This record gives sequence, structure tokens and C-alpha cells, in this order.
Amino acid sequence: MHTSVMVTLLLFSRIAPSSSGGAIALTKRLAFINRSSFATFSPRKQCPSPPQIHPRSSTKQPIEPITLMQQTHAMVPFRINLLTLPLDELETLLTSWGFPAYRGKQIHNRIFTHGVTDIDHMVDLPQKLRTLLKEKTSIGSLHLEIEQVSKDGTRKRAYKLHDGQMIESVLMPYEDGRRTACISSQAGCAMGCVFCATGQMGFSRQLTAEEIYEQVARFAIELKSEGERLSNVVMMGMGEPLANYRNVLAAIRRMNNELGIGARKITVSTVGVVPNIKKLMNEDVQVRLALSLHCATDEERSALLPANRRYGGLDELMSTIREYIDVKKQRVTFEWALIEGKNDSKDVARALGRLLKRHGIRPDMAHVNLIPLNPTGGYGGGPSARNNVQNFVDVLQNEFGLSATPRMRRGIDIDAGCGQLKAKVKKKEESQQLLTIPENGNLPVVGVYEDEEGNDNDHEDGEEIPYIYDSIQNDDGVGMGNIRHGSVVEFSFEDGVINLDDEDEDLDFVDPTFEADDELLEAERLIALVRGSRLQHQPTDVFLVAASSDSDDPVDEPILENTVKSTTITDEEATQSAKRRRKKLIKQLKSIQKLKDMESTGTVLNQEQREKIAKENEWSRELESVEHNLM
Repeated sequence: MHTSVMVTLLLFSRIAPSSSGGAIALTKRLAFINRSSFATFSPRKQCPSPPQIHPRSSTKQPIEPITLMQQTHAMVPFRINLLTLPLDELETLLTSWGFPAYRGKQIHNRIFTHGVTDIDHMVDLPQKLRTLLKEKTSIGSLHLEIEQVSKDGTRKRAYKLHDGQMIESVLMPYEDGRRTACISSQAGCAMGCVFCATGQMGFSRQLTAEEIYEQVARFAIELKSEGERLSNVVMMGMGEPLANYRNVLAAIRRMNNELGIGARKITVSTVGVVPNIKKLMNEDVQVRLALSLHCATDEERSALLPANRRYGGLDELMSTIREYIDVKKQRVTFEWALIEGKNDSKDVARALGRLLKRHGIRPDMAHVNLIPLNPTGGYGGGPSARNNVQNFVDVLQNEFGLSATPRMRRGIDIDAGCGQLKAKVKKKEESQQLLTIPENGNLPVVGVYEDEEGNDNDHEDGEEIPYIYDSIQNDDGVGMGNIRHGSVVEFSFEDGVINLDDEDEDLDFVDPTFEADDELLEAERLIALVRGSRLQHQPTDVFLVAASSDSDDPVDEPILENTVKSTTITDEEATQSAKRRRKKLIKQLKSIQKLKDMESTGTVLNQEQREKIAKENEWSRELESVEHNLM
């Protein structure tokens, strides 16, 4: 006698526990195996050896279904994701629990129309159903780690997945009413593009169709609750979309069918995965294609994008693009990251024009997006100067009749360039590991505030800032060890010494008459203050300030290497100098405002303070100029 054993083949998020403790199939994702033994499956990354075969026990006990989730070392108990569960499958689930199918429409409406994220707020559902939903389901599986909002309205998010991997999503608003979501398709990327932060991280895993879809659904739901609509989606976040072809295509179909986003409003970006470009041209979806080209010769492109060699080089790629245009009758966008002194000259622009012409790509079927490079810690190149960008545009338009547009860069103040967020998240997580309060509460701890880059260990003249070799001891003679610029992360002070509530996460002096020319001087001042006052530890006054560590632990290095910069200043030293100057100007202007506030309350200012106020316009103009150059 054979026993049917159910084994999940694909996504565990589609298997729901039934009230009887068994399982139901919500889609065609279960297989029945009539064998005397069955395989126990484990995820590829967690199972370096082949799956083991476990003979069935000789005891006559019922064999429960073996799900993929049961075989993983999951971070959280398995729950059904209501945010990605199709309506028909939700109705099937509810009827299996003994509830009428129409309850599915109620739940779906609450989530997708009203933006409800808490099951307790679904008051139109019976209490018994709400209890069951809270026990067995969740509204979303992506855990929001960080969200930043730019001054231009761009929202940048870092999500943690169920296995701890990190991905990023960005929502970009435009003045014409468009709302565009930039979505990730992989955790990391295997393409290895040398100027891309994501490529430098390496590949972790493919995102499931549900994980891709959920990024879009969250933005769509939130915008709808605000009276707006998600109009466009670009698959230009982390990862190579066409290397995750099946899941990306499945997610796109759901965006189209369930969220009402037109296929022509969805853009898929690729470095040139030729086999899957050919597959895509025969699909019935009318998505737009964007090719990350960046170079006009094989030698140069292979140096920047190693995948160029893997897929046959430029001739094979451009011939495929020509075929794609002929089949789909759609214009293709060519993405070009302008790197100072490398691919931004007029001659390179002419080489690009000739490349397209040689492969029969008509000017009206091509559009070139020019993107000044967002530098990353792992690549030394910088973005092109404005005049080089304009010269590049002029050559393409005037000599080849090609449409070319310098892309508007959004979210610059929050480093929202594609592939940059994960470095920031990693830095934050690693910094948090350093925030440890001493066990001995009587130990005075000095606080040294960190500059905005988090790795500025150089003077403006390029000389390394020396360590402050000092040792602060408590009554028992226990020393703090060596302290250097930005290295100590906790301190205890009386009220009014330093204000830690700055929105920019940058410490500010309450007393505007005190100025430190250098953070090193401030460190020395704080050391002297602590040693002289013998402050006692006050738990309620301990402030934690993220800073880099003084140790030789390897965890420090990625913090420096992954620091993200977004600027159009091309010289690295000039960039750092400009950022330091910007920071000092901002501090000066803040202190001027505080002096003016003091004066308005009747405080008599001295000559030096009045002279400082007189410099407000000069410093404001200089700050505007510096920020313009850093854009």
C-alpha cells in the first residue's frame, strides 16, 4: 500500500495550515509522490550537500505534508502573507476554515483600499476570524528597517527579508503627478558591475515573486490612502531583473492585473542578459526595456560590466536589441552612467552614435538616459562635470538625431541612488554593535561626535588625524583605553552642555559662543571636562551616538569602504573638502540664528558676536554654492 506524501515545490507562502493541523493547496504548488520514501528538501544556500533521503518509519503513523518552510531555519514562524495572497486563494483559505468566501473580499478591501495594516482594525470581521487571522497570517512579510524622506519627497526604504537579507525600494514623486517606484529583484547582484554598490556586494539570492510584488503593493496601497496613485514601476533597484526572469515576470503580471499598473508603465532594466531578452520579446506583456550600456566598445564595457563577455559581447547584444525593437515595435532606453574622464567625452558620444547606427537601430526607436555617476566607496571614478554632460547630449542630438536626456537625480540628500542604501544599512547595523554601555556605571565616558560621512579621518590637507592617546580612569583605576577622532560613542553630561536632539543626527552646541575648529579639539575639550569634573554615571543621561570603532576588528573596514557619496564634484579630495566646508557653514549659520534669538530676548551681544551675525549673508551664499557643486 502506497501513501501519498505532499511536498512543496515552490513558495512556502502559498501553503496554509488548516484548522485540523494539515495543509491545503492554495495553488498548483503541491506534488503527490507515491513512494515508500520521500525527499526532505532544504534551501540551496543552507544545504551544501545533496538532499538526504529518509526512509519512512515502520510504525503506522500518518505522514504529515513536508513543506519547504518546515525544512528551513526560518527567523519567524510561518504565516500566510495577506498582502501577496491573491483574492481567489484567500477565499479558498477562508472557506477551508469554515467562513464564507465573501469575507475574503472584505479583508482584501480593507488592505488594498483602506490601507489597514492591523487585523484588529478589521472590525467588520467576526472576532473568531480575526483571532485566527492574527494567529496564522500577517499583512506583509518585508520588515521595514529604515525609511528616509528626501527634501524633494523621495522615499527610500530598506527592508529585511525573512532570512535576514536586505533589499531597497525607492518611491520618486514628480511635479507632473507621476509616482514611480524603483524596485529590487534580487538580494545583491551577481553581475559584478564595478561602479555599482550592489554589484560590489555580491549575490545573495533571488527574490520571490511575492517579495518583488510586495514592494510595489506597499507603495500602491499607501499612495491610494493618500488620494494618489502609483503610476510607474522601474525594475532598477538591487539585482539584475532578467537573471530572475520567472519571478520578475510573475510579479509584473500581478502588478498589471491586481494593482492596475499598465505594462507600458513598467520598465525592466538589464545589463544585457541576451537569452532572456530574447525570451522577453516573445512574451505577451508590453513592458518597456532599458539597457544598461555605459560603453561603446567591448574592451571598455567588459572592464566595467564583466557580464558583457558572458553574454557574447556588444555585437550579440545590439543585434538582439535590434531584433527586440523589430518584434515589440517599442523604443528601447539606453542607460549611460557618465564617468568623468572615462566615457563622457564627445568622441565617446560619437562612438555610441555609430554603434547604434551600425546595428540598424533607428534614432526614433532609441532614447539615451545620461546619469552622472553616483560614486561608491568601492570605485574611484567620479561623475561628469555639467559641461561634459551637455556636450554629450549635443553630440547625440545634433550629429545622430538621437534623443538624449540627463536624468534628474532625486533623493540626493538621502543617497537614494540605486544600489546605495544597503551600504548605509550595513554601516548602521555594524555601528550599533559598538554601542555598549560599560558594566561599571561609575566610569566616566567621553563623547566625541561624528561627522556626516562617518569616515572623515583626514585633515583638509590630506594628513591623517593623529590618535588622541589618553587614558581616562575611574576610581578603581580601570582605564578607557585609547581614544581617537569619532571613536567613543557614549557619554554622561549635565543638562545644557550639548544638545543631542538635532534632526540631522549631528550634535550641536547649546552655547553658540563656543566653536571648535576641529572635532579633535572638541574631543580634547570633552576629555578635560570629564577628568576635571569627575562626573558620576547617570543612567538617565546616557546618550548613544553612532560612531566608528578604534579597534582592529575587521567589522570597521566595511563601514569605511561602503560609505556612499552622491556628488557632481569629480575629485575625491575636493569632494571631502567641500562636504567638510558645508558642514562647518551649516554649524555657523545655526549658531548665528541662536545668537539672533538671544539678541531678540534682550541679551547684549559682544563685538565678536555681532561681527559673526554680519557674515550670515556671505556664509549663506557660500553654502548655496557648495551645495550646488555637490548636487
